[in-house]
Amino acid sequence: MNKQTKILLILLVIIGSAYYLVSKKPWRTSEKAADAFSVQDTAAISKIFMANKRGEKVLLERLPNNDWVVNGKVPADFPKINLLLSTLKQMQIQMPIPASMHNTAIAILASRGIKTEIYAGENLVKTIYVGSETPDKTGTFMLLEGEDDVYSVHIPGFVGYLTPRFFITEIKWRNKLVFNYQAPEIAKLQITYFQNQAESFSYEKEVFNQAFSIKNAQGNLVQADTQQVKVLLHSFQEKYVEGYYDDSTFTPTERDSLFQRNAYCQIKLETTLGKSQNLTFYEKPIGDRTKERYDEQGNELPVDPEKFYVKIDEIPQIASIQEYVFRNILTKMSRLQKR
Repeated sequence: MNKQTKILLILLVIIGSAYYLVSKKPWRTSEKAADAFSVQDTAAISKIFMANKRGEKVLLERLPNNDWVVNGKVPADFPKINLLLSTLKQMQIQMPIPASMHNTAIAILASRGIKTEIYAGENLVKTIYVGSETPDKTGTFMLLEGEDDVYSVHIPGFVGYLTPRFFITEIKWRNKLVFNYQAPEIAKLQITYFQNQAESFSYEKEVFNQAFSIKNAQGNLVQADTQQVKVLLHSFQEKYVEGYYDDSTFTPTERDSLFQRNAYCQIKLETTLGKSQNLTFYEKPIGDRTKERYDEQGNELPVDPEKFYVKIDEIPQIASIQEYVFRNILTKMSRLQKR
C-alpha cells in the first residue's frame, strides 16, 4: 500500500468519524433539552396532584398567604413542600434510557409510577410519571405524558434518586407543628399523669391571675410557684412532633393495641378563643434504635426515656415526640406548687 493510499484511507476514517459524531452525537445526554422535566418558575405553581395505580392520591395546594394545604384540609409541612419545589426546579435529564432497557422502564412506570400533575393557576403546566431508581441508583426513571421515551433524570451534584421526594401518603405531608401559643393565649391547661395522679394538675387563667393558684388532681386550689407556672406557659411556642407513622409502619391493628395500654399522661389545652387540643402520651418500648438503653447500674430500661408515642386529637395516625422538646411542658405538680 503506497503512501497516497494510506493518506486517503486515513482521511476516509476521519471523515466517517466526523459524520458519525455530527449526525449521531453519541455524547449527548438526550435529544431533549436538559431541563425538559423541570419547572423553572416554581413560584407560579399553584397545586401539585400525585396519584399511583393503587388508587392512592394526594393534592398539594398553595394558599394566597403562600402556605400549603394537603387534600384541602391539612396544613402542609413546608420543608417538604420546599424540597419538592426545589426538586422540580433543579432536576435535569441525565441520559435517555437505552433501547435494551426501555420495556423494563415502561413496566416500572406502569406498575409503580407516580403520576405528577403540576399546575399554575388552573392551567396544567406539565405531567410527569416518576418511577423508581435507575440500576446505578444515580438517576430516576421519568416519562413526560404523551411521549414514548423514558429518561434518567437527576439533580446535578446530588448522588441518589428522587422518588422519595414524590410521596403520596397524606400524613407524611402533614405539618409537624403541634403547639404554638403565647402564654396569654392559654385559658385552661390540664395535665394528667395516669400512673401518678399526685403529680396531675390543672391551670385556669382567671383563677391563677386572682389567687396565684393551680388545682391538684382532686380539684383543690394549691398555691403555685408563679415563676415555674410562667415557665410552663411560655413553653407552648413552636413545639413540633418528630414525625408521624403511616399505616405501613404503624398499622391500624398496632394502633388499637397501643390505645389499650395505660397511657403515660394526657394534655388538654384550651385557648382564650375557645380552640382546644388533646394529646395523649404513651411510653415507647425499647427498640433497636433506642439510644439510651441502660440505667446507671447497667440494667436495661423498660421504656425509651427519650421518646413517646402520642395520639393527637382526631388524627388517626400516631406521632413520635422527643422528650427533650416537650420537657418543660411535661412538668409535674411537685414542681409547680409553692414550697
